[in-house]
Amino acid sequence: MPVPSTQACAASRAAVCARASRPAAARQLAAAPHKQARRGLQWCRAAAEAETAPEAQAAAPQDGKAGQASGLNSKPTLMTDSWNDVVQMRKDQTTIETTVERANKSGLLMPIGNLMGFLPYKLLDPSRMAQRRSDGSQAPVPPNGYQALVGTKLRVKVTQVIVPDNRLIVSEKAVLLDELASMARPGDIVEGVVGSTMDWGVFVECRTVNGKPCPRAEAVLPMRELSYSWLNSATEVVQSGQPVRVVVLFQQPAPDAKVVVSLKRLEEDPLKETLDNVLPLNNQGSTFEQLSVPASVPQGVDEILEALDREEGITSITLGRCVEERRTVSQDLELWITKETVADGYNLAVRAGKVVQEVIVGTDMGLDDMRSTVQRVLRSIN
Repeated sequence: MPVPSTQACAASRAAVCARASRPAAARQLAAAPHKQARRGLQWCRAAAEAETAPEAQAAAPQDGKAGQASGLNSKPTLMTDSWNDVVQMRKDQTTIETTVERANKSGLLMPIGNLMGFLPYKLLDPSRMAQRRSDGSQAPVPPNGYQALVGTKLRVKVTQVIVPDNRLIVSEKAVLLDELASMARPGDIVEGVVGSTMDWGVFVECRTVNGKPCPRAEAVLPMRELSYSWLNSATEVVQSGQPVRVVVLFQQPAPDAKVVVSLKRLEEDPLKETLDNVLPLNNQGSTFEQLSVPASVPQGVDEILEALDREEGITSITLGRCVEERRTVSQDLELWITKETVADGYNLAVRAGKVVQEVIVGTDMGLDDMRSTVQRVLRSIN
């Protein structure tokens, strides 16, 4: 191996010394182009990755999730025009006409703009699926889904958009509910079938409104509208698949369509029953004497009797018929004026739990004054 000459070694040492002797600022300036080149390379890579993201990435479901594009497994990191379009559809509650392209065990796939939307079977018109079993339960979905629906044209609404998860959910029931809300009015009679039971009540799959066929939308039947009695569960009154006849209480049109129905309102309201329906005839009446309460007065009624006795203008108080109802509507004391005609006075009804007591009040007060008296009595005991 040749040995470096003395002159070569001297030149090398001189070059090293020259570099070391340069100021720090000069050294940084010399290295700047290399740093800028590295930064430029990183920026180009990021731009290339953004450009490779598809402009119209299709959301396709996998086992119930609206998800990945055909042949692509990456999640979108940027909002594209296609995703902006479906987000706007969701805000505007737009009704979309589309065609089913595929079916799986969880739902149906269909194009929504440039994306692929997913329609779970629970959000599909029930009439398109298998009928319920004889016990009222929903028939199971075929292993491969409802392939017969491929090619079917549907009208749907976008109900959920989650871009990071490629989730685009649509609903046919939302469109049906809009149609039902525009058709039904408070007081209309709806016939249908009990659907899902929830903690707060049940859904009713509507079939007819006032005897005419209607969209198979779901109306809301709250727990409080199932029965006048206290309930721990909706299943104490109704079961899934059970036919029901209900009345419309509330209707709200699109875009936030809603229909609320009641089962108990088709029964007699205990507070509005006439005395002939509630109280058995009993000709033996007892007179409530001044400042005394008969021992036979039901517990709680005596408070109202004493309050009535303190009112000016009431000349006599006579107890009439009494009955214990089969259901407890309220634990509060209640007092109201009945429609029964009484000479020189009014016929009142007092409720204390299940007990309803008839009270005949003698007075020459007019109806408005008597109403004011009843209101003062109720305020004094509550």
